[in-house]
Amino acid sequence: MLSLTLGTLLCCLATVAGSYARFVLHTTRLDQNHLSMAAVVPLVLIAACLARPFRISRGEMIVIFSMALIGATMPTYFIGKLIANITVPYYLATPENQWAIHFGSDLANYAVLGRGPALEWFFEGLPRGATIPWGVWMVPIFWWLTVIAAFYGCCLCLMVLLRKQWMDYERVEYPLMEMPLAVVEDPGPGSGWLRIPVTRSPLFWIGFGIPMFMILWNVGSYFSSTFPTISWRFPDLEFGRQFPPIRMRLYPMIVGFSYFIKLDILLSLWLFNLLTNLEVGMFNRLGFEAGANEEYSTKPLSVAAQTMGAFIVMVSVGFYMARDHLRAVFRKAFRGAPEIDDSDEVMSYRAATIGFGVCACYLVVWHYQTGMELKFIPLFLIGCLVIYLGITRVIAETGLIALRAPLMPQPFALFLLGSEVLTQRTMVSIALSYTWCSDTKTTIMPSLAHSLRLYDTIRGHRKALLGVILLAMTAGVGASFFYTIYAGYETGAANYGGIFTGGLAQFPWDNLVKKTKDPFATQWKPIAFMAIGMVVTSVLMLVRYRYPAWPLHPVGFAAGPVIPASYLLLSFLTAWFIKQAILSVGGIRGYRAGKPFFIGLILGHFVGAGVSFVVDMVWFPGQGHSVPFSD
Repeated sequence: MLSLTLGTLLCCLATVAGSYARFVLHTTRLDQNHLSMAAVVPLVLIAACLARPFRISRGEMIVIFSMALIGATMPTYFIGKLIANITVPYYLATPENQWAIHFGSDLANYAVLGRGPALEWFFEGLPRGATIPWGVWMVPIFWWLTVIAAFYGCCLCLMVLLRKQWMDYERVEYPLMEMPLAVVEDPGPGSGWLRIPVTRSPLFWIGFGIPMFMILWNVGSYFSSTFPTISWRFPDLEFGRQFPPIRMRLYPMIVGFSYFIKLDILLSLWLFNLLTNLEVGMFNRLGFEAGANEEYSTKPLSVAAQTMGAFIVMVSVGFYMARDHLRAVFRKAFRGAPEIDDSDEVMSYRAATIGFGVCACYLVVWHYQTGMELKFIPLFLIGCLVIYLGITRVIAETGLIALRAPLMPQPFALFLLGSEVLTQRTMVSIALSYTWCSDTKTTIMPSLAHSLRLYDTIRGHRKALLGVILLAMTAGVGASFFYTIYAGYETGAANYGGIFTGGLAQFPWDNLVKKTKDPFATQWKPIAFMAIGMVVTSVLMLVRYRYPAWPLHPVGFAAGPVIPASYLLLSFLTAWFIKQAILSVGGIRGYRAGKPFFIGLILGHFVGAGVSFVVDMVWFPGQGHSVPFSD
């Protein structure tokens, strides 16, 4: 009961703190990665200070951490953007942007907040003596909660169905969990005052001290603009005017995470990052463009489409490789095959299979009711499946702390069909779909995959852990909605920044106007680049299958050029050289001996960023300073 209470509290705190940090303090974003500071710092404090006096077991700490990890995916990049997209259509509509002309009566009234004092007060602040008009929010929140439930249900059921395939059969390593697993490791008898075993290594404290010193040193510049700072960034590397600059950013934390990535993947991440840069430069010299860039997607569009092709092949081949496992799953789900054991899953294969089908059907019905044509819905939802499952698989294999979509599902489906064959209602529904499917910088599917990975280390009956996940989802969504709306009326959502009033908020509706006024047929250039990406990825997979020693991994081609991985070439390269040297000299024993140093690099950054956050909260509320993670 203590673990559930503490986990629920931290889950809600992670959502509130994420919104508070970005919207009110304007400081380091606590929820911008797939391993959030809002989840890691509490885990460290609990393991170091509370576990022993309150007798919190390793399994309980995993439960607490997983709940905070799930909650941290929700505040700004999901619920925040959702609330923004249902409030801006009427508030920011002007004769100049022509929104109202183009969505007209086709915009589902039950899905957005209509004109009136409640809308104005949300953006401009509550008048003195007035109370928050919660009543007007009930209808849109209810209907969007059903969409969230269906989306989360699809993610959870899919991760349950694929868990055994990924963990037991393919041996995916989930390197992002190396640090949390080290923190919750059983200290054993006679551990002294250092409860976390990895902290007993001098190497840990050397690694911990490097980012900690850098961050604390830079805190001095918060109080004096003339104070010298230690930079994370170096001059960009450029091959010529037509070649995009290669960002030279060295983050100790990224080096720490990268140490746990396989060498072939690490090599491929930085090498394909570099090769893609050369490819874009050559296209620029030739004056060739695939089309206009798309928001929330990789830029330029040629790279976005190319890496989308890579994602399509990765996901498709993944399902093909899992065909025997999925056959067994369906035999268990529909025939009750007794020889197939699903007792180690958090939910039965029957519940997961039926649940996925029901949730997916609801998403089809929802989008059809909001005006989306049946010929568009399958392409859009297949694009969603490719993006979310592809991102999750890449993160599970690479340990990248942040990864965005190569190409969002909306333009993916539009390029295939063309907008000229779609009705105006469909175009409006597409704009509305950005409410739940837009910026993928934090999404729930990777956190569910990592939670199941952590649960795999807990002995005992795992079915009870389903309640933990559902409780975290419910508490996190509820707290995110409540605090974002409450803070809007208290401080004015117009002060929140780009998500609510800037280009990020206006994009779905500006995009509606742009594509409606300038309809297009099937876009063959992006499709051609998707085909190129599919061919290259297929060849890389085939070569690896025929020649296991082949040093290039297809996941590097798929993820290396994608934001923000495309900014981290120097960090990847540094980690690759270090790991290569350690393995060459000390072998696997040397690799294991070096792990405390790199876990120290990670934890030092998280703890230092936490200190910076507290300094901003006390001395610089509303004018905070960002400690970069992997931007």
